[in-house]
Amino acid sequence: MSGYDIRRLIDGSISNFWSESYGRIYPILSQLVDEGLASVEKTTSPGGRPRNIYSLMDAGRTVLDEWLGHPDAPQQPPRNERLLKLFFGARVSPDRSMDLIESFASELRELQLHYTKTRESLETAKEAPLDQRFWLMTLRYGELKRAAELAWCEETLSELRKHASE
Repeated sequence: MSGYDIRRLIDGSISNFWSESYGRIYPILSQLVDEGLASVEKTTSPGGRPRNIYSLMDAGRTVLDEWLGHPDAPQQPPRNERLLKLFFGARVSPDRSMDLIESFASELRELQLHYTKTRESLETAKEAPLDQRFWLMTLRYGELKRAAELAWCEETLSELRKHASE
């Protein structure tokens, strides 16, 4: 795949829990080639533009298998600007805080629709991919997390409405 193809694959599959920018994908691909873990074939796109197609080599598959067997790396401290703004909500009108949470709830509903379409697509595939059950497990994590966040939004909006009427 090209770097562009890899980014599109990420956007269509794992972007709900992992994202990479083009600014990170291309240096990583170059590093993998330099380390002998991937190869690159220089081609031309149908439009005549130069295009690099990367392939994982056996050594790269070995490193991937080793990485899959290691424990997770420590996660960075969480940063949630929306919660930080709500934390300081006493400094703004309740309406502003409600707008903040209503916007979040709207985003969550859109994600839920995306998850529903993804699930339907996976479950109705004529030939199930080898990884399908694992894709469905990660999808379920997203579904449950978004449902919990949506429940929190409803509870928080109820509390903010009470606060606004006081």
